[in-house]
Amino acid sequence: LPSHTCGNPGRLRNGIQQGTTFSIGDRVRFSCNPGFFLEGHALLTCQASSGHGASWDFPLPVCRADDACGGTLRGQSGIISSPHFPLEYGNNADCTWTILAEPGDTIALVFMDFQLEDGYDVLEVAGTEGSSLWFTGMTLPAPVISSKNWLRLHFTSDGNHRQKGFSAQYQG
Repeated sequence: LPSHTCGNPGRLRNGIQQGTTFSIGDRVRFSCNPGFFLEGHALLTCQASSGHGASWDFPLPVCRADDACGGTLRGQSGIISSPHFPLEYGNNADCTWTILAEPGDTIALVFMDFQLEDGYDVLEVAGTEGSSLWFTGMTLPAPVISSKNWLRLHFTSDGNHRQKGFSAQYQG
């Protein structure tokens, strides 16, 4: 390859590449198809490297399948539950769900079951009036109503003591 080009960084399986020039200073952006999430850097830049070459500043990202842990949810209603519910969720879980409703609509989230290790395993809910709501412990949270047409749930667990987890129904 000529020294002023990085070459094509490669095709992203289950993803999309934007950018078709691969010379120094050029950028390529990657995104994933629906049902997949990007792991790694979405934006790669071709940079001059020591000597007479050029290389991408980061390795090619990968698109991983959304499994039972997180994802984007659309539609009138559905159920979100922690991984493996009603069995215990795993240690070191880190799941993010985004619920999208039609513009102008709000979303109601009603908890049917809620059992997390108090103070260590947490469910954060964003998209309501004011700051995020934080839930932990064994108390069933009150219903949550979004202030916009989206809600984001972020569930994290620490390295020990697992519980049953949570289950909640949403309605747009």
